[in-house]
Amino acid sequence: MDEPLKIGGEYCTTYGTLWKDGTYFPRGTEVSVVGLHIDQGFCVRFPTTLDGEPLETWEDWSEVDFLAETGSVEPPARPLSTAVLAEARDVLSEAEDGCHLHLHDDET
Repeated sequence: MDEPLKIGGEYCTTYGTLWKDGTYFPRGTEVSVVGLHIDQGFCVRFPTTLDGEPLETWEDWSEVDFLAETGSVEPPARPLSTAVLAEARDVLSEAEDGCHLHLHDDET
């Protein structure tokens, strides 16, 4: 992205995200930035709620390539493979609540 992230800005994800609860968002999902912090990074809100609360996560600044301009990312050509999804769910099964994994195209 050429422009700096902005609170309230709408962006597309550049890779898929699997949450511990099993919710999966493919590459190209539209999200919004709801917080910025020098040390903590940026807070991303996904387009769903969990137990009535917005599904959000703080991403480290090293993950800034996770976001791109809205409309600039094509959704994946094929769905996430069941083998990759099963392996990722296994990894997340022992993680803390609220944890998630980013799945890049070469992993799907």
